[in-house]
Amino acid sequence: MYYPYFRGKQFDLLALTALIEAHRLSTHVLPIIEPVKNSTALKKFITLAQREHQAFYLIQNPQAGDFLTKEGILYLDALSLDKAMIVEQPIETLNQEPQLFVINNATPALQSDWQANQTKVLLSKEFRLLQKVKGEKIISQDPFTRLPKANFYQECPDEFFSDTHLTFHKSGFVGFSDFSIDSRIYYERSYPSKRLSLHLVYFENEHLRIHHFLSSEEAPTQKDKFIEVMNEVQPWTSKLCGENLTLGLELLLHAVSKDKFPGIGVMRKAAVMHHMELMSRYLDQ
Repeated sequence: MYYPYFRGKQFDLLALTALIEAHRLSTHVLPIIEPVKNSTALKKFITLAQREHQAFYLIQNPQAGDFLTKEGILYLDALSLDKAMIVEQPIETLNQEPQLFVINNATPALQSDWQANQTKVLLSKEFRLLQKVKGEKIISQDPFTRLPKANFYQECPDEFFSDTHLTFHKSGFVGFSDFSIDSRIYYERSYPSKRLSLHLVYFENEHLRIHHFLSSEEAPTQKDKFIEVMNEVQPWTSKLCGENLTLGLELLLHAVSKDKFPGIGVMRKAAVMHHMELMSRYLDQ
């Protein structure tokens, strides 16, 4: 039903792994992982997800990272799990049949013959693709506003995020997808910023909104900036997740209680955990 797309970054994988370990990731959430790093975090996620019967898809032809070698592709091909394939050529010319097609580029998809297709397809809401592609479709959207610097979020600290979870089925799709608190554009590093930021989604009348919590620029250390951010978060906890804290928020509040700065990576991990757990609660209702 919900197919969040992750580029296999370490802290995203750690977020998913922590939720699976705690049994807080719904079976209605089927992550799509485009592996970028041949990392311990990736291997641990795959092993745990298989052991706990958590469905997910692994992109077998990633577009960046460690697996763009003959050995890397052979390694991914040898893994016995559900595969997704980014459409790079007409699908009738493929010698493998994945469990999911991903359309990033319209050209090879429009050149394909979809008449006999029985595989689910992840695609954007582009009219010519929707007309051409046959089979069960999953709508891919990119709702996160990624800005070059954290201080730009001051202009719009709270905004609408998505209501696709309410509309996808009525629009004829079998599922919906996004990039969580990330964007479609792949990047290895964030822009440096004098502020710390934390992006947390929440439900308001069944619509998803997102709040951008920011530190000041003047706080002397990263720990001081983190404490500032969390001082902004704490009055919001009920609005963010009701009476039961998400595991992601628990992680951040525990760091505050220990008077520690957990690191930017852990802040991202916690925000992804929060998003995925909120969606799990919603879909399991």
